[in-house]
Amino acid sequence: MSDLQLDTLEAKGLIRLSTLDPELAYLFRHELVKDTAYESLLKQERRELHRLVGDALENLYPERRGDLAAELARHFEQAGDSDRAFVYLLDAAKFAFERNAVVEAFELYSRAAAALPPQTDDEGEVILRHRVEIGIGQARTGFSFLERTTQIAIIEKAVVDAERLGDFRLIGDAHLYNALQRQFEGERVETSETLRKSLDRVAEVAEALNDPLFAALPKSIIGITEVFSGELREGIRNLEEAAPLLSQKRDFVGSSFALMALGVGYARLGDFDKADAAVKHAKEEAEGGDIIARIDTMIGESMVEAMRGNLEGAVPLAQRCSAMAEDAGATACVVGSNLVLGESLMRQGQFGGAKIAFDRSHEVAEVTNQKMFKPTLAALRRSIAASIGDFDLAGRTFEDAMDEARQMGDAWAEANIFWRRAEAERIAPQPDRDAMFGDYAAADSAFVEMGARPSRARLLRDWGNALKESGQADAGAEKLRGALGLFEEIRLEREAGEVREELAPGS
Repeated sequence: MSDLQLDTLEAKGLIRLSTLDPELAYLFRHELVKDTAYESLLKQERRELHRLVGDALENLYPERRGDLAAELARHFEQAGDSDRAFVYLLDAAKFAFERNAVVEAFELYSRAAAALPPQTDDEGEVILRHRVEIGIGQARTGFSFLERTTQIAIIEKAVVDAERLGDFRLIGDAHLYNALQRQFEGERVETSETLRKSLDRVAEVAEALNDPLFAALPKSIIGITEVFSGELREGIRNLEEAAPLLSQKRDFVGSSFALMALGVGYARLGDFDKADAAVKHAKEEAEGGDIIARIDTMIGESMVEAMRGNLEGAVPLAQRCSAMAEDAGATACVVGSNLVLGESLMRQGQFGGAKIAFDRSHEVAEVTNQKMFKPTLAALRRSIAASIGDFDLAGRTFEDAMDEARQMGDAWAEANIFWRRAEAERIAPQPDRDAMFGDYAAADSAFVEMGARPSRARLLRDWGNALKESGQADAGAEKLRGALGLFEEIRLEREAGEVREELAPGS
């Protein structure tokens, strides 16, 4: 465009001078003017302009290929150059993921997937490799927010394509994400042949590549699930073996998450020194990872603080996690952080705030089908409803929650459902004391088997006070003394002091 034409447009108020240095630049004064100018171009003119802009960006800024990749992809898409657009879409997806923009990265991978030609039985290796890389990329970036059945469909397709391709690295990654997704769906090695086959395949890849890291990853996946489903000692043992190697594979949901789970496992056993060390290590690892890794680690830290009885520390941490997760679109983190927040607020007696947190967690878990959270959430929502006088809450009952927990082999959820049901019965207008004490006993038996000392101490305290309220003072005192002994053993002095007051004569 000539200087005269530019002067004319500026005089008419359509454009304005933006910069003189390092080069002359103008801007449209209004988006509508820009849109009108663009729409006035013939389709062929638009395509040519997009091509010219793409070529210019490539030539002028070769060192900025990563941060300009999305813009270059858009220009070459509009120019009709699908091959160059596809390459830049992949570059842009990887660049976005490395900079924590997981939702943007997933959308870019999805655009790249849509740009591929329809699949054929005899397609070439290059296209097939792209399919696998995109599928794994979608599984990796969508892990924290995509609906679970959709996630599984994506990664199952990547598994099939990876096996066709025969690249061991991609085969291993595809099977790893398949195993991870299935365990989050509640599948267990003992009952799911598909899960077992994926973990076995990872082991075969590790042996073929002589790669100890790949060999450690299945232990990590299993250990994480074991910790959160109540097999605390087994989960800790697997995570302790796997954790030292995981920091070498940052493209996997890896070291920080595993170390966070290890910290939660220690806390559930009441070993808070080890829990603190694991969480500290997890935070160090997460600093080099994406935003989801940092949020996950903070959720784990808030869980450890809540298990320690430091609710004043757990609540703001969980609130911050929830806000960060909402901003990042990380739905699994939204569910987890609000669950921790709700439990902490409930223990503080802030039932209104707890209800809001549980309802948000429930809403997102239902929409995105986060099965692993549903049994515990159902029990907690029903328990908080009872605390505010609503004994007829619609939706899943305690019995429904128990069935779901058992189907998934989630002993931790099952024990907590017994406990929450007992507490709801305790404040019912006409409590069934036999059922209530039966539930306390069932929860206690489960916590003993797990070695879950902090939870057992709090359960015994509730049980003891429920016995006292029903007129069984001696039996209640016995449970309270058991709670006191555990609180002292794991050095939770504040709660130990509260129990001493409850045991004092006349209390």
